[in-house]
Amino acid sequence: MDSIDRIINRVAINKKNHFWVFFAILLLLTSIMMYLYSPLYPGHDLHFHFVRIQALMTALTDGNFYPSYIDYASANGYGYFTKAFYSDVILIPFAIIGCFTSVLVAYQTLIFAITVLCGIFTYKTVNYILQNHIAALISALLYTFCFYRLLDLYFRAALGEVISFTFVPLVFLGLYHIIRGDYKKWYILSIGFGLMIFTHVISSVLMFLTILVFLLIYNKRLRQEPQRIGYLFLAGFVTLLITAYYLYPMLEQMLSNSFYYKTRNITEPVEAGAKELHWIIWGMFTGIVHTKQIFVPGIGVLLTMFIFLRLFIYEKNKELKLVDTLLIVGFVYVFAVSTFFPWGYFPFKLLNFIQLPWRLYEFSSFFFAVAGGYFVALLLKTNKRQLIGVSSIVLLLIVMLSSDSTLYKESRSFQSLYVAPVLANRYHLGGLEYFPDKLPSLEFIEERGDVVITDRADITVENLTKAKGITQFDVRVDDMTTLELPLVYYKGYQAKTSSGEYLPVSESENGLVQIETAKSDKINVYYGGTLVQKISWLISLLSLLALCVYIFINKRNNKINSLKA
Repeated sequence: MDSIDRIINRVAINKKNHFWVFFAILLLLTSIMMYLYSPLYPGHDLHFHFVRIQALMTALTDGNFYPSYIDYASANGYGYFTKAFYSDVILIPFAIIGCFTSVLVAYQTLIFAITVLCGIFTYKTVNYILQNHIAALISALLYTFCFYRLLDLYFRAALGEVISFTFVPLVFLGLYHIIRGDYKKWYILSIGFGLMIFTHVISSVLMFLTILVFLLIYNKRLRQEPQRIGYLFLAGFVTLLITAYYLYPMLEQMLSNSFYYKTRNITEPVEAGAKELHWIIWGMFTGIVHTKQIFVPGIGVLLTMFIFLRLFIYEKNKELKLVDTLLIVGFVYVFAVSTFFPWGYFPFKLLNFIQLPWRLYEFSSFFFAVAGGYFVALLLKTNKRQLIGVSSIVLLLIVMLSSDSTLYKESRSFQSLYVAPVLANRYHLGGLEYFPDKLPSLEFIEERGDVVITDRADITVENLTKAKGITQFDVRVDDMTTLELPLVYYKGYQAKTSSGEYLPVSESENGLVQIETAKSDKINVYYGGTLVQKISWLISLLSLLALCVYIFINKRNNKINSLKA
């Protein structure tokens, strides 16, 4: 028994061991999660994200990646420009893996990687802020494997929101440095928030609003040290530069046309997604007990259990005050999910685009995980108790993973992982948000077929082919004519004759690509991109390089100064 105590104390004393012990547990739980939730069954949005990854793989393979690409296989070959509105940055390395394996391997590799990174970033953040490795370990495990993240990951397959979980801790670490830490590390906020923007716009907006909440809470500190406000704006400006690759092409497309998400009631108002009180309470106590209730979003019983440990904490310190602030904001966010919150009134009505109020559980889960981890750390004073406590939490997480994965299989296994994109499933394009408003409907695409339509009966169009993003055909004309092509219009399409002459491209009355020509020739039509797309790519690349150089020089100078001291 004494030898076991000595080993425990030796591991606890050596700070270098702390992270590696956590990392081993994280890898174990991630592997167990991947095993228990296998085989993979399609969650609500899985086919949509499979299509995204496949389109990226195709663009990389065909050499159509730069400056931008359209998923030209979508919508019965008419094409869909998801990439302009839904960033692909995080998907790129995994799509490269998929090019040599399969889209399923790419997706599963992505899930494993973001789960491990979520744990690491949370551990590093909490350990730095609270200076308590046990709190960091427990918080990271509770957040990474929290019930709402599992719900997002497998039942909903909401890939963008799931990936955004990974970068929430980074944003808060950067925000902590701006408010009360070393504000010269402002770049952490830029990197964290930039990665969130590259991942999921809705989560990024909610993250921005959450940042404003904490800036308001700690405004006194900022007013006392105005230079912190300057670094906050610097972080924001740099974020806009490094995310130029995605932001400015998206804004260009939004301003160039009207799309379904603007003009058609694709989703219900945000207040329609608010939950009755009994569902919120249910969501606070779900996760362990296996029930037939398939879909109840919530923070889960484990987080609920650990945050109520606050009732047994009597000591006072500055870290506890910070954690209590997180706890209060977390409860406010849970309340905001309810039907009691005035989502239908100004200014909250402006947030209709978030669609589901319970997206706020992403942030509540983080706040509660940090709070719960710190409360457990304060209550477990000895190394032996900490070992027992951590082991018990790991076992509880395994029980929750087992229970939830069983329900997942029972409720989703009737769905096939590979289903051809057809009209009946809307070509796996989700809510169709990014179709031009002029496009009558998907049924119109199906009925129109893969043909070129002219404005004159005496025009002959032959040899229509589509390959690797190029639509090619021969046209015989003797006067100016208009041709409507079987391609959905987005700004950036180009048309060129065999002699290299560019033809004018515009949007037809049906939201399709339309060109004009006055002579017989072979015509090639393809998505060539826009000047904004090309410049934005360079802005992001140069900004990232400049930021890396800045961080390197800053760290080197700090090291030199510390040696001189």
